[in-house]
Amino acid sequence: MSTTLRPFPFLLVLAACGGASSPPPPVATATPSRTADDLRPMSSRDGAPPAGATATAPAGDASATLPPGHPPLEGTPAAAASLPSGHPPIGAPPAGATSAGSIAGTIALSPKLRAAPADVLYVMAKKGTATLAVRRVDKPSFPFAFEISGGDAMMGGGAFQGPVDIVARLSRTGDAIPTKGDLEGVAKNVNVPSKSVKLTIDTVRQ
Repeated sequence: MSTTLRPFPFLLVLAACGGASSPPPPVATATPSRTADDLRPMSSRDGAPPAGATATAPAGDASATLPPGHPPLEGTPAAAASLPSGHPPIGAPPAGATSAGSIAGTIALSPKLRAAPADVLYVMAKKGTATLAVRRVDKPSFPFAFEISGGDAMMGGGAFQGPVDIVARLSRTGDAIPTKGDLEGVAKNVNVPSKSVKLTIDTVRQ
């Protein structure tokens, strides 16, 4: 009699050797999401204040960034506090640039003369050969109301005080240096301050 193999014992052996399933993989834990503040780069303002710091320098105070022992910068509160008694404020004009006032008036053009559209008017306060102050006016119309003072000084160090000569010149080239053909007029020995000064441009420069 032939024997028929039954598969049941074979399946039991297979299960014991390798048929068991592998253990499940570990479950990954989610990391907390980072906000935009966490991702931005650190700057010097993000760190903690240095040890021993007692106060924060006000915004815009350039003296706060100076090394120890450096003198205060001009224009800062520390520099103003370090000035000796009676010292003029920082940024104030020098004493020699003070003005006794201004000179105002009207400049007329002689009916015998004509101004060109490209002419430039220069109004100058002169003492002798020295020019104390000057103003430039493009495309003037006459009569022209003017005013000149120490604020129009060409350079510091000279006081705007009278008497002075007020010179009006129509420059044909637009240049401040006078040239042949320019039209000129002058009012002499004008006190400072003065108002209602009348001046007529009536001369052609030769």
